[in-house]
Amino acid sequence: MICNSFSQAPQAFRFPSPWATSNPPESSPKKYIRQDGVMKLNPTFTYWKEATEGKPATTLVYANVALPVVTNLEDHEALNEASVAWGGQEFASSESVNATVEMMQEPEICMEAGMQPDTMVDELGRVLYKYEVPMGLMNKLMMLSEFEVLEFMVDDSGSMTLLSDTLTATKQTQTRWEEAQARLMEMLDILAYVPFQEIQVCFLNRQDRVVLKRQGRDPKSFLVDAHRRIDAAFHRMPMGGTPVFEKLQESFASGVNRNIARYLFCDGTPNGGLLAKEGITGLLINRQNPAQNPMTFLICSNTGDEVVWMKDIEEVVPYCSACDDFANEAAEVLRDQGMALPFTKGFWLICSLIAASNPEDLDAINESVPFSKTTLDNLLGVNHDDALYRHYFDHFVKAQHARVVERDEYGRPKNKADQLKKNQNWQAHYGDFVRVPMASQISAVKTFKQQLKQASG
Repeated sequence: MICNSFSQAPQAFRFPSPWATSNPPESSPKKYIRQDGVMKLNPTFTYWKEATEGKPATTLVYANVALPVVTNLEDHEALNEASVAWGGQEFASSESVNATVEMMQEPEICMEAGMQPDTMVDELGRVLYKYEVPMGLMNKLMMLSEFEVLEFMVDDSGSMTLLSDTLTATKQTQTRWEEAQARLMEMLDILAYVPFQEIQVCFLNRQDRVVLKRQGRDPKSFLVDAHRRIDAAFHRMPMGGTPVFEKLQESFASGVNRNIARYLFCDGTPNGGLLAKEGITGLLINRQNPAQNPMTFLICSNTGDEVVWMKDIEEVVPYCSACDDFANEAAEVLRDQGMALPFTKGFWLICSLIAASNPEDLDAINESVPFSKTTLDNLLGVNHDDALYRHYFDHFVKAQHARVVERDEYGRPKNKADQLKKNQNWQAHYGDFVRVPMASQISAVKTFKQQLKQASG
């Protein structure tokens, strides 16, 4: 994902509370409603959930506009009940969901995730509900079992003690070190409920390494141990430089002929500056089997100049992604996709874990090209009707037209790519986006991407 770490993060839309002067009802209102022919999150449900749980009910920036987030089979049933009640039809689950649910009935798969065939779908569904992960992304999570190791490298340079631009649950500003640990813990919360072979956590300036394996444990037991060991590893405060190139060299040398998904939490320029950046770029471009050795940069910083090298690298390296914190990524996705795409914190977490392995959809989320209907259906987990897909598409175009193009003193665009993104006529190709499985198969998209490449080159 391409991200702008330093744009102003949008403030979440707030519905007017129906219980400003009274207590909320004990039973839950319907989660979904139909407005103007489009299914959405019910604002009454949102305020009921906030009033009863004492915390925000959704991480959606524009919950009043976004497509409904369907996180599990229970949500899917609620969506269909609401649709029928409002005079609509039921929405079938997408192909990605059907395939994943069938996969999770296999005893071997369930054992690898520490669960039983009759409980895995429900247990994973509860975690997806907690983080607002669209259930279509279950299919992406299952890809993680293909890797022999998920290797998380953590920058423990001295600058990681500086403040970042993220907040704790109590609204306290985190240090970059605290941000890295918090994000790692959230990723582990999800990984605990899917099959994986091995997780390793290591540091740039230390030789110790935390190795986590399932060992037959259920998700909760695994997490107790994982959190304890990660807490202990992060108790030692960061100190030293940023030897990213050297650490990556070491990782690839020891991982020859293995399938390893690599992640790097990092806040600044690597030791060696430009030469190191060139070395890292060459190392990643020339790595064996990129698809089975994806690289994800997890940015932990509030300083643009120090992390731009990671964004530059992802532009030229295949199966490589850069992901900032949720607020900044949400602002970027809002600019590129519009208000209707339900980019929740859970959506962001899945992108952090597996976007690098999905260049056609997750890692293309802010390439300024609409998702095809088939892709949107599979990502969100339900087969949307024409009204819902048109709603998404129209808001994509609104965001496109609202894009700000900075100009120089002569009135010329400072960034030709931004002007191309703003001017591209996607409405003329709406039928193609409905018809084809992937947007990359559309001639206009191929031409647009080639023009972007030339403009950026």
